[in-house]
Amino acid sequence: MSPLQAWLAFVALCAFGLLLPFLPALRTLRRPEARNPAPEAEKDAPARIEAFRGMVAQQFAQLLQVVRESEPIQGANESGRPFIVLGFNKHLAECIPPATRRLRSLVLSAGHLDIPGELVCDREIFAEGRINVAHNAVVKSVLSHRDIAIGIRARVTRWVRSDRRLDVAEGGSVKGFASAGIEIALARRTRFEQLEAPRISFGRQPDSPARPALEDPVARFDPPSRRGEQLGNGRNLVIPPGHTVRGDLIVAGLLEIGDGCRIFGQLRADKGIVLGQDVQIEGAVYADGPISTGANCLVSGPLISASSLRLGPCSRVGKPDEPSTLAADELLVSEGCVAYGTVRAGRRGEVIDTRISA
Repeated sequence: MSPLQAWLAFVALCAFGLLLPFLPALRTLRRPEARNPAPEAEKDAPARIEAFRGMVAQQFAQLLQVVRESEPIQGANESGRPFIVLGFNKHLAECIPPATRRLRSLVLSAGHLDIPGELVCDREIFAEGRINVAHNAVVKSVLSHRDIAIGIRARVTRWVRSDRRLDVAEGGSVKGFASAGIEIALARRTRFEQLEAPRISFGRQPDSPARPALEDPVARFDPPSRRGEQLGNGRNLVIPPGHTVRGDLIVAGLLEIGDGCRIFGQLRADKGIVLGQDVQIEGAVYADGPISTGANCLVSGPLISASSLRLGPCSRVGKPDEPSTLAADELLVSEGCVAYGTVRAGRRGEVIDTRISA
């Protein structure tokens, strides 16, 4: 090796030594940016909805009154955002070119409002009357003083609020936050993230009314007693069918509840919980692992899994006078189910197509 080559090798070695502490950072810079996980439903969505409601009342109340029996008005608000204000018996399709596929204007209506199919709406939508979002349309945010209907395969990308009833047709999607003053009804194969309403129904509902609370089965099951400083009822626990348990159940592994059991207490399991058919829980249910239930289960308190949850057909979570929470990272809800209060899905929420038994 010549003196020059030796000197260059020495310089390279020194440079490598200086850069060595920074190699992790350099690798991060070179690595393509990781795709951000799907954001959770905005925690401040209710505040955003009320802010939009206030903006409508402050900036558009007079225009909505003026256009009730007159021609639509188009312009821009104080922030420079274009808007279209419609009166009674005026259709949005008449105010936009026939070939329009994307609309960048606020849309407000003094009466009912129909969003044409296939249209993409980049701004908020408001109506004092009913709002119908037709098939395959994509809307950002929707507010109505009355009912809202989301059509087949139509999507909401930010939030939707109906002061009365929200209906989502088959294949529809309500990403973000959805709420209603009376009820949210989701058809099969609809997707959701966060729902809030006094009553939330999933898919086709059974013709017969909800079954009354079961009487206590004759057999009583006494779980294993805690030993020493043990915090729970063992590692794995199986409750045989047709038994009553009075007290909390805490297990480190898998908890299985047989058909027809009734539990008066809280359930907690690290590995997961399996509920059979016709199980009634007078308390909260939580698992770090997956939770699955059979048909016709009733859970009065929160039903929460840190991973996945599959709710069997015609099951109930919460009560009309005692709202509760149904939540999981992946939440699959069978048809015929009803929840009262709040439903949250982190990564995926879907109404799965399930035959309802008579």
